[in-house]
Amino acid sequence: MVLVLLLCVITWMLSHGYMGIFHDAGLYTLQALARLNPTSLGQDVFLHFGSQDRFTLFSPLYAAASRLIGVDTAAAVLTFTFQVGLLLGAWLLARSVVPARMALYGVAVLIAIPGDYGTDRIFTSIEQFLTPRMAAEALALVGLAAALRARTWLGLALLGLAALLHPIMAAAGLAALLFIRPRAALVGMAALATAAFAMAHAVWGRFDPAWLHLVMDRSPYLFIRNWRLDDWARVAVTAATLTAGLAALSNGARKLCGAALLTMLGGLALTFIACDGLNLILFTQLQPWRWQWLGTVSAALLLPTILGLYWRAGVCGRTTALLLAAAWVFSSNGFAVVAAAAALGSLAWTTRLKPGEARLVFWGACGMLAIAITWRFASNLEFMEMHYLDPGIVRWIRRLISFVHDGSVPMAILLLVGWLARTSRAGIILPASIAALALVGAALLPQTWSTWTHREFPPQRIAQFAAWRDLIPPGSEVFWPEAPLDAWLLLDRPSYLSVLQTSGLVFSRDSAIELQRRAYALGPAIAPQTFLGWGSGGTNLQLSLAQLRGVCQLGAFAYLVTTADLGVAPVAELARDASPASHPQRLYRCSPPAG
Repeated sequence: MVLVLLLCVITWMLSHGYMGIFHDAGLYTLQALARLNPTSLGQDVFLHFGSQDRFTLFSPLYAAASRLIGVDTAAAVLTFTFQVGLLLGAWLLARSVVPARMALYGVAVLIAIPGDYGTDRIFTSIEQFLTPRMAAEALALVGLAAALRARTWLGLALLGLAALLHPIMAAAGLAALLFIRPRAALVGMAALATAAFAMAHAVWGRFDPAWLHLVMDRSPYLFIRNWRLDDWARVAVTAATLTAGLAALSNGARKLCGAALLTMLGGLALTFIACDGLNLILFTQLQPWRWQWLGTVSAALLLPTILGLYWRAGVCGRTTALLLAAAWVFSSNGFAVVAAAAALGSLAWTTRLKPGEARLVFWGACGMLAIAITWRFASNLEFMEMHYLDPGIVRWIRRLISFVHDGSVPMAILLLVGWLARTSRAGIILPASIAALALVGAALLPQTWSTWTHREFPPQRIAQFAAWRDLIPPGSEVFWPEAPLDAWLLLDRPSYLSVLQTSGLVFSRDSAIELQRRAYALGPAIAPQTFLGWGSGGTNLQLSLAQLRGVCQLGAFAYLVTTADLGVAPVAELARDASPASHPQRLYRCSPPAG
């Protein structure tokens, strides 16, 4: 158990380090800051016309923590808390249906795998930045664990609390509860439906063509007809695992498999009908395809138990186990689909074969797993993550991250640990392994601590921009293309337009139309699809000098911040840091002062 716990900690250090206020964390930070300064940030275009903020109580909680310990620190502390909460919830769910040792193995698998889902792996089960999704997932998992232990109303209460933080993620738990405890789930769903009807801004019916076009261009992942083979491969691996679990497990574990599988497939079917087919606004906002997260987590937690049962079931069972393992190693490509389908075929047909034929199929499954391992190793060598990681991280740690990020190496070590525990030499090998892993963990600790304690927006940096905040009237919009998040965190002012702000077009038609107008207003200098398209690039734009001059001359917004020298006197200038290669930040006025 100690060895598995150490492996969990080391894998977590390498695979789930804190990334700062990144991705959706920027939008949740804006929502929290707007609670602290509604006069200025409450006017930001992302919030002004309505956003997903009206569906969650997370923003007030984040705002209170930010007021107490600062935004940067609050984001890191809450992210860490939610990660720990999610893993604890996963442990409680696994422990409710399998023995403690297998539950720990399942949590180890969950930590090891990427856990991503959706187009371009847009979401992951364990996130490295702050969102309320992990908190809602944690509460949903504990709620389901309570329901599986016949504490139905406690489970429903926890799922209701999850819905207050993130209704999209909590909906998966409620859907699963429908299969575990139908009566209680119907009460919960009726409450959610009543709340949806009662919301002042709730929108029913279909998207109109203009709004639908904007949503499809900016967020194609909302419609599963845009998913690619890799996206469906992850669904196939999860579905094959849960189906195999349905055939092998019993009691609560079997019930969990069935609930997770039906929830995931039901969410995809609902998306296809209500979102892709009928273009219904409320269901597209609810994004039932995201219920895949529960299937992913449940499959990971039960995988060791499922593989163990099949391995002990003779040649036919071992064939299924090997093919299922190959599917997980392939993970997300056409080969994963083939391996998952082969595992289901083995489950259905190998028992009908003659002993000699079954052995031949078994050796074929061994060959497929060998191919999967070889492919995975070669792929990691060719496309090493270390080339995309912060060069400030020690090289050997970046190399470790490259081989650990897909989960294959930790899962292989986990398998080795299980085998060692049953050998006659376990008394010698296990203590040595524990010591080795402890040394690795100790070596990783400084880098992990640095990652979680680094502050991109410390009080000293915010204080540097105090003079700028005095120059910019509250509510005045700033265009900061190189770092749109800084307009909110350093200047406490609304951002005129950024790729980050257009990510929520599905939640408000008025906001979508206004953001489109702004994108086209900058059209003479910047292509509108830069902001309105899915594959336009990152959130931090690197514009040419001509583009910067062009957007400022348009007069669409009041102030521009950039490191470029536009050839005119800036309103203010601030040295970025003391390094010779750094460039000063410059504040330009792009419209005449009011009055």
